[in-house]
Amino acid sequence: MGVVQEPTAPYPPAPDQPRPAGAAPPESETGPGRVSPQSVLLGAGAVAVVAAGAASLPVGGPVGRGLVAVLACVAAALSLTAGRRGLRTTEEVLAGCTAVLAVIAAHSSDGGWSPLVLAALAAALLVLGLLGRAAATWPVSSWATAQVAVLTALGDLSGGSGPHAAAVLGTALFGLLVAWRGRRSVAVVALLSTAPWWLGGVLEGLGVAWAGNTDAATRTGAAALVMAVAAGLLTVRSRRELRPFLGPHRTVPVLTGLVAGAAAAGALSAAGPVGVPLTGYLGLALAVVVAAVASPRPESVLRPAGLIAASTLTALAVGQLLAAGRWPALALLLVAAALPALLVAARQPVDRPVALPVAVGCLAGAVLLGDTGDVLGPALAGTLLLGLAVASLGVATLLRWERPEPPLAVTGAVVGVVGLVVSGHWESAAPQLAVLGVALTGYGTIAERNGARAAGCAALVGAAWLTARGADAGVAEAWTLPVAAALLLYAGPRLADAPSRSSWGPGLIAGFGPSVALTLVHPGVVRVLLVVAAATLTTVLATRWGVQAPFLVGAGSLVVVSVGRLVDALPWPGLAAVAAAGACLLAVGAGYEHRRQQARGALARVGDMW
Repeated sequence: MGVVQEPTAPYPPAPDQPRPAGAAPPESETGPGRVSPQSVLLGAGAVAVVAAGAASLPVGGPVGRGLVAVLACVAAALSLTAGRRGLRTTEEVLAGCTAVLAVIAAHSSDGGWSPLVLAALAAALLVLGLLGRAAATWPVSSWATAQVAVLTALGDLSGGSGPHAAAVLGTALFGLLVAWRGRRSVAVVALLSTAPWWLGGVLEGLGVAWAGNTDAATRTGAAALVMAVAAGLLTVRSRRELRPFLGPHRTVPVLTGLVAGAAAAGALSAAGPVGVPLTGYLGLALAVVVAAVASPRPESVLRPAGLIAASTLTALAVGQLLAAGRWPALALLLVAAALPALLVAARQPVDRPVALPVAVGCLAGAVLLGDTGDVLGPALAGTLLLGLAVASLGVATLLRWERPEPPLAVTGAVVGVVGLVVSGHWESAAPQLAVLGVALTGYGTIAERNGARAAGCAALVGAAWLTARGADAGVAEAWTLPVAAALLLYAGPRLADAPSRSSWGPGLIAGFGPSVALTLVHPGVVRVLLVVAAATLTTVLATRWGVQAPFLVGAGSLVVVSVGRLVDALPWPGLAAVAAAGACLLAVGAGYEHRRQQARGALARVGDMW
């Protein structure tokens, strides 16, 4: 009996015929762990061709390089032909062979590469990429060859010089252009490989822009290139497919703004004394334009980049003016800096928690610098700072329960304290301290901020004590009554609805306690009369209003003063008689209570008997 053999199916099957059972799947259906035969064949062939071309150099010399160049041209032609026939894998492999063979052929006999030859090779590969648009290898290899050409040329330039920085920055700018306009696969490779060029070029360019021993033209050119690569990075971020490689949303705008602002400031500093204030005013103008024109939407990148650049320009100008001790120019710059902050706060509510305190801080700094530069006197500077603090607390009151309120209120309080310190004479600072205390207390009461209300009450107590000290007040009430009034003022609305023990009690005890004690130790007719009148009035009003704590404090004060005066007026036999009468009354009262308790017990027992 013969063995029946199954007919073998041709491989690969014809395109118009279904794949027979048991036949190998085509390449498009292979899984991640399977390799198609064509990939193995093309990879092995590419390695063999490149190895043969590389081995021919030491053997053939110039003739070998010519053969490698011819081989590269043939590979390029075959790649273009494969691309027109739709053989994408073959096209990419042959394009890679072309690039490697061309670089090998460009190797000179002295063991190096010429930058001009590599640049020409990069241009040729770019032209081939325009002819074979389907292959990504052409633009990638062109960009890689261009980078090698620049690296080769940098060896002839001194590091840190203008030409060296220009070459690095130009390479970074070209890479960003490739990343912006190239297809996705090319753009990703170009962006990742451009990062070192961008970082190194920016650092070197900023060094040239801020170099004091370099001419103005070189510094300006370096600054312009740095700003160009910063703008290029911001432009590349407009491609959605590249955003995952650029970090969080705010990273690129903040980085580009810092870089551009620092570069512009470095170039303007070359203009001498005029350039430094000009840098600050340029930053302020840029902030105004950005705040008025740029979109305030969260996804916008121009707005944060522009504001960061403006802030960098202004901050660097302030630092330079501060280091040079140019106080009047710095004061004018800070006054002008408050305007953009106010515009940002008016246009973008989300920025108000930062913009409003910045505006207040700029104005306060201008006043302090005016005092330092002998433009304003200490008294006028303190008054201006106090007015700024009161205005800030007033605006914070209007913005109560909103996000900008707490930072603005804290800034206003700090400015007020600085104003008190600047005035310099604490003996005459009682009115200013009282004004600040009223502002803090009013803000704390309306905005329901207990800390601000407590600080305001403390400031009012301090103002009263300074006044008492200035008047050489010799009575203790000049020091105790302000504390009592501040405690009642701090209680505020709680006096009407909170328990009287915690709301009225502390203030009344602080007011009556020391005075009542003094009537016992150092009795005087005026003090006794005033304490008795105040205690009587407090007791009567508390009885009418039905408030317990004032009633107890007032009545207790009357009893203590009365007993004290009686003790002071009677001789010792009278005091003994009063003490004996009191003891008898206590004994009678205790006995009466005892008898009543016994009677209630007897009635209870009689009730149980029934």
